[in-house]
Amino acid sequence: MSPRTRLMTLLVVGAALVVAAVIALTAVVNRPAEAIRPDPVAATVPVALQAEGLPEDLTIGVVLTFGQSGEPGSEYNRAAQGAVVAAQRFAQGGAALTLPTANDRGTEDGARAAVQALAEQGVSGVVIATSGTQARAAAQAASKLGLPAILPYAQPAEAAPSLWTTMPSRSSVDVALRTAVNGRTSVLLVTDGGPTPASVPIAQTLDLQDFDDVTGLGQEAAILTGDQQRAPDAPAGNGSTGATGSADAVVVSAATPQRLARLVQALQSRNVSVPLILPDGATAPDFASALSDLDGTASGQLVGIAPSAGDSAALQQDAQGRGMSAFLSAVRLAAGDADVKNLTGDAPFSADAWAADAASHDAVVALVRAVALAGSGDPSEVGEALRSVSLGPGEGLAGPPLDFSRPEALTAKAMPVYASPQDLGLRPADEDAPRLVWVPAPAPTPGP
Repeated sequence: MSPRTRLMTLLVVGAALVVAAVIALTAVVNRPAEAIRPDPVAATVPVALQAEGLPEDLTIGVVLTFGQSGEPGSEYNRAAQGAVVAAQRFAQGGAALTLPTANDRGTEDGARAAVQALAEQGVSGVVIATSGTQARAAAQAASKLGLPAILPYAQPAEAAPSLWTTMPSRSSVDVALRTAVNGRTSVLLVTDGGPTPASVPIAQTLDLQDFDDVTGLGQEAAILTGDQQRAPDAPAGNGSTGATGSADAVVVSAATPQRLARLVQALQSRNVSVPLILPDGATAPDFASALSDLDGTASGQLVGIAPSAGDSAALQQDAQGRGMSAFLSAVRLAAGDADVKNLTGDAPFSADAWAADAASHDAVVALVRAVALAGSGDPSEVGEALRSVSLGPGEGLAGPPLDFSRPEALTAKAMPVYASPQDLGLRPADEDAPRLVWVPAPAPTPGP
């Protein structure tokens, strides 16, 4: 090759390299700022969970309110069986842990004693699987003892470095409630000892204590919604206060899920047709069970407020969907093993498999991950480790991601969810289980 030819060749190659570099640089510069990234979670999430560095005698305590008669706080006993599922998943991965329980007896003193008893057993952390004043007392006791504690069903009275809730924030719930009301201007509040929501304007109020029975309340509500006619010579109902006219939505509030179900059934029995919006308690298993016992109807008329953490999330084609699918697979496996018992060890897990939820499961997973990160079961070290982590489906969560750098760890927002009697076929078959699942509103269809 002559010197001239060699020079031309080098020039051509150099020019080609420059052009390629310019094209590459242009592609980088013009890349969208919010480029779609591959989902970091594997196409399938394994049922078995592994965690290295755990102590051989790892224990995570669970505070419960024992009872079968609707005692406040006991409504989450069956939901809390998700903790058993978490323990089984880690056992399948070779990491054993035990879940000692303590009964708070439904009182603040009992809650403090329950936490103290678990601390004396050497637990590395606690899941406070109850609600109300006793849950707040248990959280305060755990904080004083330096025990890391997660509350799936309650908010602590005061923030503390070792306390976390995985409930939606109050502001998030308020926004979701306003979304559910959807601009309706004549909202009727029906209450039985429940709180009055401040985020929506209430035009009229019916309080069960002002009626002889729940049937009378249901009849008056049906008149106020225009679904029943008042007799010409009948006086106005004693319980109705506020503006007159046909209500276009009903917010139903009660002190317990069982009492909430009783109000809903009374409204349904009088053919109240407007949306029944249930800000609190509807997604607890005891609401579904009580509504079924009362022959109430699970339909899209019932609107709850919750994050997207129910069984229907397993149908999503994303990381959370795969995480929920793995959780529900673990539920089926645990229910099929007669040796797997419930948290208190007095009944097979299978009896409560229909109700075991992601929130209690994820609380246990989070504490185990913190123990593994700390390399120790010492509560102070576990709490410090937990404050430094964010967890998602890749770490074994079934629900939305959790960020423990803040006291309200749930990253997802609350949203309106709608009751459905559909059996998704994702849990073990159980003829005695109520047919009620909560599903998000379908996404609006984009216009042309």
